[in-house]
Amino acid sequence: MSQEGFPEAAISNRTKKKTSSAGLEPYNGPWGKAQAAHLVRRTHFGNRINDLNRVRSLGNATAAANELVNEALTTPLPDDPSWFKNGNSGNIQDMYAIQFQWMDRMYEGGMLERMMLFWSNHFAVSYNNMNALPDKAPDSYANHMYKYFKLMHLEGLGNFKELVRSMSKNSAMVYYLNNYNNTAGQPNEDFARELKELFTLGTNDKNGTPNYSENDVAEVARAVTGWRVNDATLSAYFDSNRHDATPKTIFGKTGNYNLDGVIDLIFEEKEAEVAWFICKKLYVFFVSAEPDNAIIQELADYCITVNFSVADVLKKLLSSAHFYEADFMGCRIKSPIEVFITFLRQLEVPPTSGIKEYIRVSMQELNEELLRPETVFGWSGYNPPDSDGTLGHFSWLNTNLLPSRWDNLTDIIYGYNNTGSEYSPIRIAEKISDPSNPFSLAEDIAEHLIALPLEKVGIRQVEEEFAGNPELLPNTTGMPAYKVNLTKILLGDIPWYEWTVSSDNDGNLFYEETFAENLRQYIGYLQQLPAYQLI
Repeated sequence: MSQEGFPEAAISNRTKKKTSSAGLEPYNGPWGKAQAAHLVRRTHFGNRINDLNRVRSLGNATAAANELVNEALTTPLPDDPSWFKNGNSGNIQDMYAIQFQWMDRMYEGGMLERMMLFWSNHFAVSYNNMNALPDKAPDSYANHMYKYFKLMHLEGLGNFKELVRSMSKNSAMVYYLNNYNNTAGQPNEDFARELKELFTLGTNDKNGTPNYSENDVAEVARAVTGWRVNDATLSAYFDSNRHDATPKTIFGKTGNYNLDGVIDLIFEEKEAEVAWFICKKLYVFFVSAEPDNAIIQELADYCITVNFSVADVLKKLLSSAHFYEADFMGCRIKSPIEVFITFLRQLEVPPTSGIKEYIRVSMQELNEELLRPETVFGWSGYNPPDSDGTLGHFSWLNTNLLPSRWDNLTDIIYGYNNTGSEYSPIRIAEKISDPSNPFSLAEDIAEHLIALPLEKVGIRQVEEEFAGNPELLPNTTGMPAYKVNLTKILLGDIPWYEWTVSSDNDGNLFYEETFAENLRQYIGYLQQLPAYQLI
């Protein structure tokens, strides 16, 4: 679906170029529900109530950003799966198990899992490429992919230069980009090109000047020869007998470079370009699909001062006045994994084995299967705009994919297609609102599920009056139109005065029989709003 085809009520001009007055100075404005929810949505997969309350309690943006990043830095590795610990060969079921473990972590975790998703797009590796070709670890590809998965956990918030170095030597990456058959006299340029184009520099700098030449690619390819993979130890290793030890000239500098020397050279000679490149991608991922060059430059300058510390850059960005501008709340289209895990977390639906399998299969159809990116460029939905200026996140939706999202979430609500039991919304209603008040309940649930301010959502106008006795119509004087309409949608043909909750002597609540079904239908309506697709 093109930008023009996406409903105007949802976009509300939010993806058009804006002039920002705020920079990376710390945000010192109100620290209310809207600001905390924005931070949680961008650093977690959906604003689960407990996470929202915890972030609000931290008191300000700087404390909140620091807490979330520090928590991600200190999160221990989970136990390895038995098939990995026992040294068993990987297979497709083991690969699915990695995906399922990641879904569980996304549901329970936050900032760390967000960054792992970012890096799985930036340092794209696809398991499909490895299990489809007979010379690329056909019997152990899941093991290699699991080590890649662990590397993102261990180093994803550390020093970017060292992460580039570790990724370049990761066995899954060495296989994926064919550096395992890059030998002296027969150079393979796949990894050499992506090291510069996709991992560190990009093809051009911020002014459109090329960051490297084709000769640089050829020379880097010679420099990074000699790497192989040992399937038994699941490790990449350097074989000096296959390395081209003759001098190479890269960026006009001549030396006997190897892989480590090339990475050092890139960060020495192209420090500003590397900082710009990675900060632009972080900005697009966390703030807006449309880059703000002034802010990115400010962030890139800071990145250099902190020696490419990813954690420090994130703290700066996520605590900034720029990040909390109202225009950025609900301005980016959710990816498929964000749609699924956000929905589960917001409604507190545990990811059962049936649901995870359903998500896995659905993600293949929605063009974002975990650890299987479309190309070496990752998923375009997370990336900066194309050369023609088309914003990347528009690739997540078209006239087929949007209805599929609606159907997927409806299946989860009603337990269709082996996703489990019918969802009961009672507990979430009790946690976020007054279940006995349909006006408060309708507004609070919508506010919980939708990132945009409700007055900008484009709620359906319900012309009919409230059901029931015309002499008992509710007093809606001063009530915003969206709240009146949402309440009518929630109630349906139930009179507002019959939406009641009673309790026994022990305080246990009892609900009318239709209460849960009306809420399910109401949630179904909300998740089909274009605004629900925004984060």
